[in-house]
Amino acid sequence: MDEAYHAYRSAAESPTIRSIWTAVYRDRLWEGGGPPLTLATSDDVQFLIDRLDPKETSRMVDLGCGFGALSCHLAGVFGADVVGVDVNPLAIRLARERSRDQPYSNNLTFETRDIAATGLPDNAFDGALSLDVLMFAKDKSSVLREAWRILKPGARFGGTTWELRTPSVSLSAPAFADYAAAFEAAGFTVEVYEETKAWRPLLEGILAGILARDADIAREVAPARHEGLRNWARRRPSELDDNRRTRFCVRKPQ
Repeated sequence: MDEAYHAYRSAAESPTIRSIWTAVYRDRLWEGGGPPLTLATSDDVQFLIDRLDPKETSRMVDLGCGFGALSCHLAGVFGADVVGVDVNPLAIRLARERSRDQPYSNNLTFETRDIAATGLPDNAFDGALSLDVLMFAKDKSSVLREAWRILKPGARFGGTTWELRTPSVSLSAPAFADYAAAFEAAGFTVEVYEETKAWRPLLEGILAGILARDADIAREVAPARHEGLRNWARRRPSELDDNRRTRFCVRKPQ
């Protein structure tokens, strides 16, 4: 477990990877983000803030929280109470460690849970968020029904995801594109569903940067994680004609 955790953490803490994101994203870099574990831009995060309106009295849930960048942002900037859930125990371990000594740590709970069956209470949350996670779910209907169940009536669910018209080998993710219909089938009202701004040149720049800086990344990132990043950077470009990155905000009716 410690070796796997080291590999996971080494990518999140690589200065070279951070510098690639900084060079490609420029003024759209989300300073609180965690490349390469999220492709979120500053405008993605602002979209969520504008739509979900977090505040000190809010109780939010971060579905597929990874190592907790978005959860920490909501707690640290807005004072919201946030429950972050992720199926990966390595991500949850890192989320807990990174937030442990922060002044907002009492606002955060991180748990290893399946986002399709969280075990969280019914009607408990004022908002739900998910950054680039839904495309990995094999049963998206179950995930969306779970989000609907744990949200209060009138609460919103916002995030980003990828439409994949064919299965993605580089992401190990199944084909799925009709999210709007899936949200409606789960009981949500779709308020916004749209393509994210300039996602393709941003992603292509990141992938090219990873390959160009391969030797530097190899010195900073554990071998298994380095190999995974390199394979992603090599394979992902050929899939992009069948992909689209989208953002969404849906609402549970009153």
